[in-house]
Amino acid sequence: MTTADPPLARVADWAGLPGDLLACVRELLTAVPCRVCFRAVCRSWRAADGPRPVPRMPPPWVVLPIGSGGCSDAFTLLSVPTMQAFRWSPPGGAGLFCVGSSGGWIAGAYIDADLKIRLSLLNPLTDARVDVPAPFGRVYHMSSCSRSETEEISLCNTFQKVAFSPSPTEHDFAVAVVTRSRSGKAMAFARAGCNEVWLADLGPFERGGDYIRAQRDVAYHDGKFYYMTMSGQVWVVDMAAPSPSPAPFATFEPTMPGLIKRRHHLAFTGDGALHIVCSSIRELHSSDGNMLALRYAPSCTAEQGSSSSTWAQVTCLHGQAFLIGDLNQTLSVHADGDDGAWLRPDCVYFTNIPLCSLLAKSRHCSYGRAWVLYLATGDIRRPDSATGEPRNYRVERHWGEDYPKCVWIMPSMR
Repeated sequence: MTTADPPLARVADWAGLPGDLLACVRELLTAVPCRVCFRAVCRSWRAADGPRPVPRMPPPWVVLPIGSGGCSDAFTLLSVPTMQAFRWSPPGGAGLFCVGSSGGWIAGAYIDADLKIRLSLLNPLTDARVDVPAPFGRVYHMSSCSRSETEEISLCNTFQKVAFSPSPTEHDFAVAVVTRSRSGKAMAFARAGCNEVWLADLGPFERGGDYIRAQRDVAYHDGKFYYMTMSGQVWVVDMAAPSPSPAPFATFEPTMPGLIKRRHHLAFTGDGALHIVCSSIRELHSSDGNMLALRYAPSCTAEQGSSSSTWAQVTCLHGQAFLIGDLNQTLSVHADGDDGAWLRPDCVYFTNIPLCSLLAKSRHCSYGRAWVLYLATGDIRRPDSATGEPRNYRVERHWGEDYPKCVWIMPSMR
């Protein structure tokens, strides 16, 4: 007997599907995320979208919860350049409290039936979901009459800032959280394959400081988390190490007056350089503020064999733009500067809409309105629309009145 060679595996030519078949598929897709994914397959599929094109929703987007306080079972995904939007419900059916993002993924927190505080990572376009197995704490009592308020306060205290690795999967993810501890603030870390969360101290509360929101930040870059302590030290944690532990990286010692008391947002540019964007609450939602970006520049003295570091104000982000929301949530995105592109390089876009609606009301900053800082000139003003026409401020006021919280995302199918 002879054994025939196994047949070669056939590779489907998805780009070559007949137009009438693509039209049938298109007619079955009514939700905007499905239509966006349909158009993103290839040019022939995009051409087959025909006379019912998907609403024009260029990035960046913001995620806006529907409902006030606590977890939401539905969100509005809004394109800031065009103000086009659609409604999205997270997979799984349970409500979530959006606490951060990374690229096209968002971090959603919730309290389970055992009153444990948990975190999930979700992609609104593909409905992919990765549940972090380790809980980040627990709530010891939650009455039905004040559940929404207790839920929001508990989740805001636990997740004051979240950073995580891009394109996470069940077997490959890393998460870092700025959280509250008994002595002040702490960093909580979790990764795939580990059912425990380990902590690193950020230092005690500062006298006269802001005890409600995080004064320090954390950022992910190239497999590592970088975070700043209350004293201004920047530490790095290599999540690929067998036993990740913090190591000193730099110290932020500003020479300009007033920078210590500002909020600090960590972000990386495409060349791998760490930047700190300094801002204050009052400056962020006015056009007469003084926000600035500082670049970390390490240097080494050969005579002493020791290293030192400087932080210099910059006007160039090397083809990048920074997106800042909820005081500390920060994204670093590529902006090529092509004509007609809404995102411009060397700019900082921000909203200053706190995730906590109670905090937003107390600070009178619960209105929307995107702003942009042009680093080259230092100007802070309202950005234009994606078409170059003046923005519809009435729509933005409506956005801010109805949705007092938001998180930036850059939509992606990965």
